[in-house]
Amino acid sequence: MTVKNLILWRHAEAEVLLHGASDLERALTKKGHKQAKQMAGWLKKYLPKKTYVLVSPSVRTRETVGYWGEDWQEDSRLAPERPLEPLLQLLAQSPFDTVMLVGHQPWVGELAAQHLGIADAQISIKKGAIWWLRLPKSGLPYKLYSVQSPELID
Repeated sequence: MTVKNLILWRHAEAEVLLHGASDLERALTKKGHKQAKQMAGWLKKYLPKKTYVLVSPSVRTRETVGYWGEDWQEDSRLAPERPLEPLLQLLAQSPFDTVMLVGHQPWVGELAAQHLGIADAQISIKKGAIWWLRLPKSGLPYKLYSVQSPELID
């Protein structure tokens, strides 16, 4: 089975990484909580009910997706600075029609570019934004179905 809907959600605004601190432990800022809540509201309206959700193990991504719901899995392949290849394999082997990945730049932008047929590129995806890619009946590449950001929903 092929993933027909791929939703990429970049975590909302997070605290600055302090010297010596762990990147995985960075939490959302007050603004980030507002962004995550706004985007989760939009997702609750439009996301198909049977969506498989994978989330980076970072605090900021878990806080972001927490506003959407509790039906998600943490996956270390979505952590910051991870290579793209394991994510491509994950999606190629997925038995789900709709998959949402909640994570980080640069891999979120690289994955979007790859699925849109933009070779060796990275798209800059804003903090808190959602990119919804849909596979057309004619096949690859995916088409951009929707882009939502906290500024558009505000």
